[in-house]
Order: sequence, then structure tokens, then C-alpha cells
Amino acid sequence: MVKLVLAIHNHQPVGNFDSVLEEAYRLSYAPFFDVLERHPGVRVAAHFSGILYDWLEKAHPDYLDRLAALVKAGRLEILSGGYYEPILALLPEEDRRGQVNMMRDYVRKRFGADPAGLWLAERVWEPELAGSLAGLGVGYTALDDVHFFSAGFDEAALTGRYTTEYAGRHLDVFPINHRLRYLMPFAEPHKVIEYLKGFEGKDAVLVMADDGEKFGLWPGTHEHVYGKGWLDRMFTLLEENAAWLQTARFSDCLAGPSKGLAYLPTTSYHELSQWALPPAKSRRLSGLWEDSPEDFRQFLRGGYFRNFFSKYPEANRLYRRMLRASRKVAASGTSHGRTALYKAQCNCGYWHGVFGGVYLPHIRMAVYRNALEAEAALPARRGAPRFEVAREDWDADGRPELLAEGENANFYFSPAKGGGLWEWDYKPRGVNFGSVVWRHPEAYHEGEARGISGEARRAAEEALKKDLVYDWHPRMCLLDHFLRSDATPETFERSTYGELGDFVLGEYAASHSEVPEGLRVSLARDGHAWTGGSGHPFRVEKDVLLRHDGSWRASYRVINTGHSASDLWFGPELALAFSEKKHCPPGERRGVKEISFPDPVYGGVALQFSEPLDLWVMPLETVSRSEAGAEKTYQGSVLLPNLRRRLEAGAALEFSVEVRPL
Repeated sequence: MVKLVLAIHNHQPVGNFDSVLEEAYRLSYAPFFDVLERHPGVRVAAHFSGILYDWLEKAHPDYLDRLAALVKAGRLEILSGGYYEPILALLPEEDRRGQVNMMRDYVRKRFGADPAGLWLAERVWEPELAGSLAGLGVGYTALDDVHFFSAGFDEAALTGRYTTEYAGRHLDVFPINHRLRYLMPFAEPHKVIEYLKGFEGKDAVLVMADDGEKFGLWPGTHEHVYGKGWLDRMFTLLEENAAWLQTARFSDCLAGPSKGLAYLPTTSYHELSQWALPPAKSRRLSGLWEDSPEDFRQFLRGGYFRNFFSKYPEANRLYRRMLRASRKVAASGTSHGRTALYKAQCNCGYWHGVFGGVYLPHIRMAVYRNALEAEAALPARRGAPRFEVAREDWDADGRPELLAEGENANFYFSPAKGGGLWEWDYKPRGVNFGSVVWRHPEAYHEGEARGISGEARRAAEEALKKDLVYDWHPRMCLLDHFLRSDATPETFERSTYGELGDFVLGEYAASHSEVPEGLRVSLARDGHAWTGGSGHPFRVEKDVLLRHDGSWRASYRVINTGHSASDLWFGPELALAFSEKKHCPPGERRGVKEISFPDPVYGGVALQFSEPLDLWVMPLETVSRSEAGAEKTYQGSVLLPNLRRRLEAGAALEFSVEVRPL
């Protein structure tokens, strides 16, 4: 008897809009089970992330009642997982245990079932997970057949579950059949049956486990799957072939011993391994994959999920921010803040593949908001307000950062990278005003937008021609620019303006001291600006006053340390997050002394300068790929207050920038 396990994984990111969840429910989640209920001969397995459970309990509790009825009837197996869909391999063991137990407790209470199987987010596997999951009472999971190919298995052998282990703890693993993943729901149902007939007469278990959203939410699939009846016809054929083909739950496929031991390497599904590579390597792997015979492809491997943290510094900072909150929650010895922490561990903001991921501002901001909420739930410090300061290698680049954490705000500086302020958390609003993504090259930016077809492909190519700009440095606050005389707001926006100084990415000396208003962070660098055909020496000193109320002031002294006079055009960059571009209108403003940019979502900021100066405002917009093609996403705005001076030898330009949350 051939057993076919159909497993769907339904998930939406923490922080996604209710309208998006409602659309996913209407187009995919609800109609799938509408069809299933009409076919009593079909059994399936399903995983829902806790984000969806939380939302469904409020928006569609009757839907969960229907799922419970299917579970009771023996037609549906509910899989466990990390409740808020984390990459389990990235979590401290305590958080891993908490996430899995939270999901298990919910499934037991809501569906009356004790889940033995676990859905592994993005099928990101590290060998030590076998011992960890087994220790949590998990009996089995499902991983892509590419995991097995990487371990030397032949495709013909992947017709049942295997056993893996770590330190003597055992876990069963079902291979996910990549051919079924690509056939369903895109090939006609009879083509799926034809493929399955190749196993007729064998004692085989085949698994098709994939995103439930491709059954209705992905572009064009709702009409295909439901309007044209693909799913109904598929289920009908499965019932008609029940003499040799049985749909099954994972739990129906556990009788007898497994097919043997399988030690699977650190990996994920093939597409993710390609996305995790640097752009040039990703394109190269894509070309090799397409040009190679199928039996050779099993030897081609790309990167791994953790590579996203080196590919996108913003994702690395997000990950480190979550870990910092995790350590604080663990050190508290209480359960306070754990739910918010688990929400901050939702994987979607930490990477980018076909969908938006790290490029989606509201998803990133949800991670920051929940990390801040987790910390805010901990027992409060007693005594007068004060900043706690740490000097540590936050981002694992081998150089220490300066972290100042106060009652109302956190300020994180990178002295080794321009002395920039890259995180400014304003706690009353749960906002990190530094949550911006700079404009990265992507593998799909070159050529013909590989992987996109039809109108979406043509739209992508046009967008790329018009909007594709790359940043040569990270975007953050207090990066110090020496502008060339022909710079304009337009050339600055497109990163073609000509940088004369070596300060933007240069290393600054840093110190700090407590003052009555809060904390003073002093940053200084001796460097050069290329003027008159040579490098002219300058010293930049910036004293940043961090106030207890969350506002701050940067006082600048730009000193001509050379032996001759020099013309100077100087400006400190301020990269700030806004919920929409309209809240920080772009353009050039002259003679500005103070200005406000209110934002109904994030609150916005107000700026005040010690003297009137010019202010350039540019939107920071990335071009990234989504399921619908190329899309331009507003990440925040870069503001450049700037002044021109002629400085005699030994003279200094002095001014200050005051920034206040609204």
C-alpha cells in the first residue's frame, strides 16, 4: 500500500496587518478545509503557527472548532512547532523548550490531541536539534529530501521515515518529496496520480509538505485551486484510487521500525540555501543548478540560514537584539515577558528569499517592539533614573560597541563604524527609530529578473532600471559626511555625490560619563578630507547628550588640524524610521532652524539646530523581490543637515543637532 501524507503549513509573520491575515484566511485557509470536509476519504496533517491561532481565536473561532472536529474524526493531525514560528536552531535551549511547550499546551487544550510531530520552521536543520527535540518529547518531524541527498541517500530509498540521533536521543524524520512539492498544486491532478503510480505495489510512504498559502494565496492560485476545482478534483482522484493509495497522517505511518539511521547535515531546502549566498555566488549556483543534469544536482549545496546574518547586517542586529532580550528574561528568573520575547523570535524578519522578510519595515519593527515589551515586563530597577552602559562586541565583528540603556530609551553606538548611532529605541512607543535597511545588491537585480515571469517580470525589469541604487555604507544616525563641491540632493540620494572624507566608515575613539541630564557619549576621530589634490587633516568631535526622557543632542566640532585654510562642506547623516514616506516629505529645505515630522504610527521626531542650515531629506527605498514580482519598499528617510564654511588653520566649525521624539 502506498501512503501519501499531505501536510500543509500555514503561517503569517508577527506584526503583519489584520487585512493580510483576513485575505489569507479567505483565499487559502478557509477554502482548503471547505473542500476537505466534502471528501471524507481524505486525511491530512496541518501546522498553524501561533500567530494564526491567536488571530483565529479572535476573528474566526468557529474555524478552529471545525479543525477540532476533523481531529476528533481522525481525519486531521495537528503538528506542533515553536509557537511563534522561530528558527529553533537559533534559540537558546530555554527559549526553544518554552516555544515548543507553549504550542503543545495550546494544541492539547484546543484540539484535545497530544502532538507527537513537529513542523520545523523553514526546515532549518542542525544535527543537535535531534537530541533537543527528542528531549522535549517530539517523536518525529519532516525535512526535505535535499537534506537526505546531502547525506548521500538515493531518491529511490526515500519512501519512509528514518531515525536520526544526537547524544543517544532519537528522532524520526520523514523525507519531503520535492517532486510532489512542485507538482501540487501546479500540475493537473492526474499527473500527480501518474507519479504516485510509480510506487504502486510497494510499501511506501511519500510526503508532500509545503506552505498552505500556495493553495490559494499565492498569485493566481485561488482561481486555479478553487475556482477551477483543482483541489476538489485532486481529492476525488485520491479517493477513487483508495485500493492502492491511502492518504494518511504522519501518525498513521509509525508502525514497525524505521528504514534505518540517517545523519543529516546542517542545511535547509535548496532555495533557501541559494538565497543565503552573496549575490554573485547565488547567481552562480542558480546557473549551475539549471545547467546540471538532475542526478548531479544532489551534490550542489549553497549557504545556510545563519549566512543571512552576514549578508544583511540589519538582520544580524535584529537577531542580537532578540538574544539580548532573551538573556535579560532568563536572568530575571521569572516568567515575565516570555510571550513578548517569543513573538520577537518569529523568523520572518531575519532573512530574505522570495518574500519581503527583512525588507518589510513593519515586520522588523514588530521584532523590536516585542523585544522592548519583553524587557519592560521585567521587574523595574529602583532608584533615580540612570543609564546602564556596556562596552561589548554586539554584532560579532571583533570590535566593541557602546550600548546605553535607560528608562525611556536605548542608544546603541558603533565607534568602529563611523561613530554611528544605529539603534535608538524609544520605549514609550515601542519604536526603534534606527530600524532602516540600506540598499543591498541582490542576485535577482542582474540579468532578466531570474525566477519571475510574464507581466511581473517585465515590471521588475522596468523598476530595476529606474530605481536600483546601492549604498556603499550602512545607514544610521551621526555618520559624518564631507561633501564634494558639486554634490546635490539628487546625487546624495543616489550615492553618486562624491565623499571626500574618511569618516563615514572610520573608527572613532569613544568615552562616556554620567551627567545630571543623563549620559554624555564623546566620540572623536582624526582623519582626512580629500581637498586640493591631497588629504587635508581634520578632527571631528561629537559629544552626544542622551537624556532620560529619550531625546538627545549631538554637539559637533569639526577642526581644521592642517597648516592651511580649507573649504568645508559638512553634514551628519540622520537615518530615521517612519511608517510612511509622506510623514517625512523629501526635498531640500534652506535656512532651517527647527522642523517636525509627526508620524501617527511611530510618533515621529522634531529637530532643532543651533543655527539655520540647509536640510536635505531623501527617502530610503529598496527594490526587492516578492511573490508578485519586484517591489519598491520605503524603509525610512535619510536627513542631512549641512553647512559650508572656510576654515583657517586651527579653526573649528561648531554646531549642534537636537532630536526629540514626538
